[in-house]
Amino acid sequence: MSEVEEVAAVVAGGPGRTPVELRDALRAQGRVSITSADVATVLTAHPERFRPDRSDPPGWWPADGALGRGGTAGNRLPTLYTWQVEALDAWRRRGGRGVIEAVTGTGKTMVGMAAAAEELARGGQVCVIVPTAELLRQWQAALARHLPPGATIGMLGAGYHDRMGNDDVLVAVVNSARHAYLRPRRPGGLLIGDECHRYGTDMNQSALEAGFIRRLGLSATFERTDDGHLAWLRPYFGPTCFRMGYRRAIADGVAARFVVALVGVRFDERERVAYDDLSHELSRTRAILIARFGVPDEPIGLFLRVVSQLARLDGDSPAGTAARSYLSNMQDRRRLVAETPAKVAALDGLVPALRASERAIVFTQTIHGAVRAASALRCAGLDAAAIHSGLDRSARLSVLAGFREDRLQVVTAAQVLDEGVDVPAADLAVILASSRSRRQMIQRMGRVLRRKPDGRLARFVVVHVEGTVEDPAQGAHEGFLDEVTGVAEGVRRFRSGQDADALTTFLV
Repeated sequence: MSEVEEVAAVVAGGPGRTPVELRDALRAQGRVSITSADVATVLTAHPERFRPDRSDPPGWWPADGALGRGGTAGNRLPTLYTWQVEALDAWRRRGGRGVIEAVTGTGKTMVGMAAAAEELARGGQVCVIVPTAELLRQWQAALARHLPPGATIGMLGAGYHDRMGNDDVLVAVVNSARHAYLRPRRPGGLLIGDECHRYGTDMNQSALEAGFIRRLGLSATFERTDDGHLAWLRPYFGPTCFRMGYRRAIADGVAARFVVALVGVRFDERERVAYDDLSHELSRTRAILIARFGVPDEPIGLFLRVVSQLARLDGDSPAGTAARSYLSNMQDRRRLVAETPAKVAALDGLVPALRASERAIVFTQTIHGAVRAASALRCAGLDAAAIHSGLDRSARLSVLAGFREDRLQVVTAAQVLDEGVDVPAADLAVILASSRSRRQMIQRMGRVLRRKPDGRLARFVVVHVEGTVEDPAQGAHEGFLDEVTGVAEGVRRFRSGQDADALTTFLV
């Protein structure tokens, strides 16, 4: 069989795939030396046989548009997992309104694809609201692959200026959607809110157009600490109609089994004094904000939101001064905890586990922390690079490509991989950041939870400073640990530098 016929066979067997995905399919069939460039050359040299779609990067199709298996919208979708079918059924039973909550990495986006295909089949339009430009591009590419070839997909935000108009689907970044006319032009209509917890604010809720009859929210963690899900999201989408947690995900085989290691480090004397001073000042200022300026003491999300509003008052305002002092001290304490040299030193004890991993991600609080961690790991002989918001999009994509293609074994990330970025599956995550957010922990854990072809465990390591707000012994990560304890293959505590052999055995 010629190379052209080999490529044609894999395109026909899985239309809509990129040259990299087609290369992987050919390698699985024995063409181990073929490259994605070889595949791309064949595709572009034979326009009579192959055509690209509008994805970025483009997916490739037979030139005659044949889809196989009937060519309907539903047949463009991969076979749904059992939980995805159940989730869609639960949403339909509520009249096409509700939130589907599923832990990161289990495939909730495909539920949205299936709902969109159904809406187009009934003659309606679809609007997908996303929080970031990265998700804008990812949704557009996935929709182009899974919807009928004739479906038109517009984009709004990140330099794109499409409108609902005559497009079948519009994918819109929320910052742009807030100011756009999004009412559907056809009867019915479906609005999908991806990462819908992000729209429970005074500003973002204005993007939730009331003209859509059907509404689907997708989130790993729907509940907000400021009760915005109650004020804005439940009235619009309806309540959670289906939940997919860790236990079900593992039982169904859509997520990997995992272990969690809690690794404690200690401040030096200078850092401990600075931490205690900042904590004292935070407590004092918090009491003033509550007693003198009427800031609600709970929930914590509402407290911080009001403090942030006060901080924008004129410089001479006593309330504004107190609020700015609180936020400044909170940031200083967070930075102190996140960037203590003890955490970088703890990476030394994790090198054997990092080296044994297929891919690993180290999460940091700041750009400086990501760069410093990558440098330390390179000094230990690992292929590592930092990815952060200080890099332009081309540089970030280059790092992710190196990670995907196994030229990099470790990526250190300053928050940019938390949400809204298509990250190659890893099997080890290390948390050096000081966040106590349940949402952030679940999102980061999702980066290693994708099921592994060889059935190996995912490993999740939380490095924390003992005796601080991030110490699990003092209640930190309580909501997250409650969810994973009893589901994980093991949750164990270690002290950096003292339990090195036991830690390595646990993770390797």
